[in-house]
Amino acid sequence: MVHTENFVGRGTRAVHTAADILGITSPQEPELIRAGERAVFRLGNGRVIARVERSAERREEADREVRAARWLADQGIPVSEPLLGDQPVLAEDTAVTFWEAVDGQWTVPKELAVLLRALHHLTPPPTLHLPELDPFDRIGERIDTARLSEPQRDTLRRVHRDLAHHVDPVEPVLGRHVIHGDANIGNVLATEHGTVLFDLDGICWGPPEWDLVLTALYRDLGWHTDAEYADFCTAYGFDVTAWNGYPLYKAVRELRMTTWLAQKTGESPEIDTEIEQRITDLADPERPRSWRPY
Repeated sequence: MVHTENFVGRGTRAVHTAADILGITSPQEPELIRAGERAVFRLGNGRVIARVERSAERREEADREVRAARWLADQGIPVSEPLLGDQPVLAEDTAVTFWEAVDGQWTVPKELAVLLRALHHLTPPPTLHLPELDPFDRIGERIDTARLSEPQRDTLRRVHRDLAHHVDPVEPVLGRHVIHGDANIGNVLATEHGTVLFDLDGICWGPPEWDLVLTALYRDLGWHTDAEYADFCTAYGFDVTAWNGYPLYKAVRELRMTTWLAQKTGESPEIDTEIEQRITDLADPERPRSWRPY
């Protein structure tokens, strides 16, 4: 079981080792920005971002993210760009990648829609080898390794089984395209040169509906306003909530969000309370959601 504090310590050591291998100098200790699916650090006087995977088994995903970012930059899609050099770097039994830091501010859902519309119309080179979407990728691993009580774990496993049983018959209407995989407003920044998309580790082939569901869900949770969501739909040209598969995709996204947060169990009483609230809500689809963003 990989506890967050142990992962962060190992991640810090991995950043030091990998930076030495690539010749990246930093006068200061790597600064932890966040730890969730992976640990993210700032170094090099704030000019470099290091992303540390939870294990070396995710090297393939890290490699694909680097190559996808370079391809998207060549296609004119504004993305955070990996530093030069052979990446990812293996260190401390994990994979580390280094990226140019992006200085910017959080933006509005409409800007995300513009980027997604452009992304969904691209054709990647065959050498990129994008996988097919797996809506339940890493969920089982998160449930098994998070520091949850057995009743919490049992609830999540039951929800997982039920959703997996129902998701295959759902038929998207927008076709099959390159999708981001985790397209939420937290993965876009507005800079003086325009908006920038990042966190491409989930890029794959799949239905655009999967990318659009998160913004609709955030609206349902009260994290976006109705006006912001309307602007998002206008900019993209489609309202995913009008699709009959929305409730199921929304439920899968809620499960993903909860199991992602479950990896942070023990970090604070507030986070533990939120995890318990989300698991209780998942057990009853009709319960109103009053979730806090993390």
